[in-house]
Amino acid sequence: MLKFIFYLIFMIPFCFFNNWYFIFGMDKVSYIFICLMVWICILMVLSMFNYRCLFGSVFFLLCMIFLVLMLFFVFLVMDFFYFYFFFEGSLIPVFLIIFGWGYQPERLMAGYYLIFYTLFASFPFLLCIFYVYDFFGGFMYFFDFKFGSDYLMFFIVFSFLIKFPVFGLHLWLPSAHVEAPSSGSMILAGVMLKLGGYGFFRSLGFIYYFILNYSFFFISLSLFGCILVSLFCLVQSDLSILIAYSSVCHMSMVICGFFMMFSWSILGSLIFMVGHGFVSSGLFFLVSIVYDRLGSRSLFILKGLINFMPSLSLFWFLFCSMNMSCPPTINLFSEISIVFGLFYWSKFTLIFIFFILFFSACYSMSIFFMTQHGVFSGLLSINGLCNIREYYILFLHFYPVIFLMFDMYFFFYIF
Repeated sequence: MLKFIFYLIFMIPFCFFNNWYFIFGMDKVSYIFICLMVWICILMVLSMFNYRCLFGSVFFLLCMIFLVLMLFFVFLVMDFFYFYFFFEGSLIPVFLIIFGWGYQPERLMAGYYLIFYTLFASFPFLLCIFYVYDFFGGFMYFFDFKFGSDYLMFFIVFSFLIKFPVFGLHLWLPSAHVEAPSSGSMILAGVMLKLGGYGFFRSLGFIYYFILNYSFFFISLSLFGCILVSLFCLVQSDLSILIAYSSVCHMSMVICGFFMMFSWSILGSLIFMVGHGFVSSGLFFLVSIVYDRLGSRSLFILKGLINFMPSLSLFWFLFCSMNMSCPPTINLFSEISIVFGLFYWSKFTLIFIFFILFFSACYSMSIFFMTQHGVFSGLLSINGLCNIREYYILFLHFYPVIFLMFDMYFFFYIF
């Protein structure tokens, strides 16, 4: 009986919020991304467990609490204005994490890139929200109307494509990943890139005519950009830049899945975002482990890591295999769904698909072979080996990608 009394007492403040709690709601898509966000944020805290000084750790935990709160509200709200507000609020702690715990002085410019690209690209979307508010008094996910203006629909699409990011407007992502600490790269790759996909999924019903008329342009741009970014990956020498560009390549496939508007392709895009969140975050954590021990991320210097960290080489192999969507991972299922959708959308995409999958396998295997094999460079000194905490974090990145494949029924009930 006492628990019900406390329950009623703590419900009293809601009487003074003018029915604000009606903007909150959760479906299966929100639930998936909330679970991903909480999982990655816990691993972020574990990755920074013994980093820098005590004051820095306390301030880092404060940023993490604020970030989790903002992201939690992003996936719980049902109104686009609150989605916009909480998304822009989530950029503040990421900005502070890059500024406070970044590696190089260039982190200042990387933080400015992150803010200006994502913030200023969203201003037209805010104007669209105010325009809809002026007519309907709200802009909820479940409203049943479609925009007739190409300008309004373009501003909505443009704001989410910047956050993916789409090829041509992706320059903020590699710089942010290179300068951010391991935890910053993990949250950027694991959750922040998925906010654009989540918002795009919520706005599909409103921009139907725009996708119907202009999908060929964005799918062609994404496929062409995916091939170019894959070629960039093959000539990169910095591990962080290589993995960041591979994220751009994977998000291009997600954009293709959304713009085709098939149920299979949209499902594949949602699953791809979940799988990529774990795999890319794990790869960035692997790079941070090597960088903390050896002080370098260059593929020209990092050779023969299998000689003194053989257990870590197993995780390098597993994550590089998952990055190229090997079975049994949810990345394989999602990539098959998107590829089938592309082939059904147009037979001419087959040549693009062939080169994209081939180059993806090439740069994923080159990461493993160039870092693990060869003669260890005498230019570097080894500062300790891995500990149990780091293996535990890597296992928690690896476990969901494999074992979610054995229970795919949850994803099929989304539609």
